[in-house]
Amino acid sequence: MTRYWAEIVKTTGAHKLDPLLVEAIVVQESQGNADYFRFERDFWNRYLKLLPAYVGANPRRVSAAYGLMGVMYPTALEVGYKTEVPPEMLFCPEIGLEYGCRQLRRLVDWADSGYPQVGAESRRLAVLASYSGGRGGNTPGTPLRPSGRVYALSVLAHLDTLRRERGM
Repeated sequence: MTRYWAEIVKTTGAHKLDPLLVEAIVVQESQGNADYFRFERDFWNRYLKLLPAYVGANPRRVSAAYGLMGVMYPTALEVGYKTEVPPEMLFCPEIGLEYGCRQLRRLVDWADSGYPQVGAESRRLAVLASYSGGRGGNTPGTPLRPSGRVYALSVLAHLDTLRRERGM
């Protein structure tokens, strides 16, 4: 259980997401710490280093996961975060939750509209795996990347724990 339940409920309501699932992601990503930070060196080297938009950028700032939901700065940009706003603003619980929920909603919509023939549980696993490691190799109805599967199952284990703790 995190101390950000009220903020989670408010943000998830705006995005029509399950607040307990988002809280489970928060537990998985940051253990409920709004100042969570993880530099993703491999992401920088593989995806950003040669892109014109990132020339001269500080890799530790632009290739990092921030805040409660561990939102990657480039992901936040994809879902509407403004380039003139410093990535460190994702440490603010309301801001980090907003952009994490935008990404989660985008993934839910992708899985639900693109793979309606696949069972709901398979879609949910793919959404969670994709939240952590991107959609590549995490397609609903196919074997997920091992790291994505481990992540998804861990989030679901946190979800079960939170349901018991909250009596839901």
